[in-house]
Amino acid sequence: MGFFTRKRKSDKVSSLDSSPRCHHYTMAHYALRNIALDDPLFYLAVLASDDSNAFLESIFRAVCEHCHDRGEKPDFKAADLRVHRTHIGVYPCAIIEMPEPVAMTEAFFTALVLLVDPSTSQVSDDAEVPAQYFTLEKSFDLDGTPKTVLGRWNNQGTHSSCGDGPEPTLRDFIAYLAGAYGETTQP
Repeated sequence: MGFFTRKRKSDKVSSLDSSPRCHHYTMAHYALRNIALDDPLFYLAVLASDDSNAFLESIFRAVCEHCHDRGEKPDFKAADLRVHRTHIGVYPCAIIEMPEPVAMTEAFFTALVLLVDPSTSQVSDDAEVPAQYFTLEKSFDLDGTPKTVLGRWNNQGTHSSCGDGPEPTLRDFIAYLAGAYGETTQP
């Protein structure tokens, strides 16, 4: 992901008007988010299981049907998505690494952070499990210089922009999320 390195004059883009790809945008901003926030425990469990590839493939098929109705064909496969399981401090987290974004608002990564410490908390089957979903998106400064932007959603569907994000590497994304939760060490 060498697209975002130190800013140089040659890093500027010539046009900011390219639209996000339907498959890429829908997968990160709607399909994964809706499933993750609807049932965070299921989402984390299935992504930690041997069924994670089949799970992502089934979601991607639904996204393909939606985008096909709009006249678009995918330029990547579900197998191009990479799952990373980690913790943000004490909180379980599943990160999906998306195929390289090509347009503004396409995501480098998505993350679901379960806001429950598994070592000290129990969750009943009927309780709403607090969680937040993040996207690290491709963006540009007004002069066309590449940057990232972080978006966040909670269980109630509230979206907020967290402003400029970190460099689009897995390590920097995890460190940024850790900082958002007051963690001082690298997770």
